[in-house]
Amino acid sequence: MIRIISAGKIFIGAAIMLLSIVTALEIRKNASSFLYSRWVALSWFSVLFFLICVCVIVPLFPLPFSPEILTGSILLTGAAFVYFVVRTAGKTLSDIVEKEKEIVTVTEKMAVANAELREINESLEMEIAEHRLAEAALMKSEEKYRSLVESTDDSIYVIDREYRYLFINKKHRARMGIDDGDYVGKSYGDFHSPEITKEFRKIVEEVFAVGRSLRVDHLSERDWEHYLLTLSPVRSSDGGISAVTVVSKSVTEMKRMEQELRELSLTDELTGLYNRRGFFTLAEQHTRMANRNKNRVYVLYADMDNLKMINDTYGHHEGDAALIVTANILKNSFRDSDIIARIGGDEFVVMPIGMTESEAKITVGRLFNCLEAANRDRNDNGRLSLSVGVTHYDPQHPSTVAELLVQGDKAMYENKKDKKSQQQ
Repeated sequence: MIRIISAGKIFIGAAIMLLSIVTALEIRKNASSFLYSRWVALSWFSVLFFLICVCVIVPLFPLPFSPEILTGSILLTGAAFVYFVVRTAGKTLSDIVEKEKEIVTVTEKMAVANAELREINESLEMEIAEHRLAEAALMKSEEKYRSLVESTDDSIYVIDREYRYLFINKKHRARMGIDDGDYVGKSYGDFHSPEITKEFRKIVEEVFAVGRSLRVDHLSERDWEHYLLTLSPVRSSDGGISAVTVVSKSVTEMKRMEQELRELSLTDELTGLYNRRGFFTLAEQHTRMANRNKNRVYVLYADMDNLKMINDTYGHHEGDAALIVTANILKNSFRDSDIIARIGGDEFVVMPIGMTESEAKITVGRLFNCLEAANRDRNDNGRLSLSVGVTHYDPQHPSTVAELLVQGDKAMYENKKDKKSQQQ
């Protein structure tokens, strides 16, 4: 009976041990070599413990049990212990393997994330480098622009919508007699008269309204120089106009040259008559000839009475048209050989060639008849009116052409006074 029980325990123990081996082999499939070697060492330790118990402890320390029962019990207990260890180790290994998988997954994700972070960092570094290069280029460009603006001979300044100065370059500061920074917070009106400020504001308002550049001529009261002002809109990031840049270029020398060129010309550009220079050139020759021949020379001095009214009421275009009509009246009233000139804004002078005193009076009458005929055709564009003075060159008492014009001017003003007194 004892042997049967012992044999049963041994059989069961062997079965459990076999189950442990099968379980261990299953664990081996999923376990790493490191963990598996640890588990094998633990299993061998269990077998060694069983052998020590059977071969050493039992013979040295007899127990009140039969050797068969004791051997079977030890085998069964050892097998159960080994199976417990294997199962526990298997579960532990399984948990470890799962954790390792999770760790691997996390590690892989971290690797991907790190790679993405590296790419992002590289991209950011490139963007930062490009931004720094752009900033450096912009600073260099701004320095170059400021250097050009500060070194130019033109006055440059920027005005905001409140007509405050945002910037004034070195040239314009010198013209205004101020130092750098003195203009901060100050407006255009702080440095200019109310009349000039009003005129300037009107031009700037037009730039803000139309959104395009304008050019205007300007005579400075500060230095009496002629300037060409170019006003350009400054647009903000939203496309609106936030300020106006003004470039003031001195054109005084150009104006002087234009005046010299006009003076070199002998004809008036608007009317086609002789100008003052042309009249003096021809009149001086004619008076010298009259002086040699002992002939009188008559001079008719005419002034338009209402040109200012026509300009103010109908505009300068109609004023120019009135001057042209007056010039044509003079051409139609006198001969082609006579010297007819426009010597001022609304002043005309005629020196008839070889005309007697009676012929001069007839010609003046014809002049006023032509004037009345022209007025009938002018409708509502303003009647033309002339004041006329007549004088003459006397070889017995020679005078210059300039003196003749002074005499004619006085006679013309006498005629003008007579007309006013008659109207009253």
